[in-house]
Amino acid sequence: MSAPSASAIVDHLHHAGLKLSLAPAGRVAVAPASRLTADLRDLIRNSKALLIAWLRAANDSASPAPDPPDNSLEWKELAAAYHAHHFKCPICISAGRGSRYGFRCGVGAALWTDYTSSV
Repeated sequence: MSAPSASAIVDHLHHAGLKLSLAPAGRVAVAPASRLTADLRDLIRNSKALLIAWLRAANDSASPAPDPPDNSLEWKELAAAYHAHHFKCPICISAGRGSRYGFRCGVGAALWTDYTSSV
């Protein structure tokens, strides 16, 4: 019997109501932690390298962030820059549904911070 693919593991975790994202120091962040069972923890622990590679590939496939506008007070430009990234990044799309779905990627988080601080 072959080992499950990263996509199969991620699908299984999503069906369990969990959202994965990359965390600092090469870790996998899982939310909400309250839904984790011992079996799911073991699955994540045993598949950590595979999941990190999958999450990094998802981040790499996201579009690069456009340059921020010169006038940081122009919220429409900041919104456009964030949305240009958001709708091409599966991690940011999930995070946009609410905190229980995980966190934005590094690029998306920076764009979101710039946008929300200007409004």
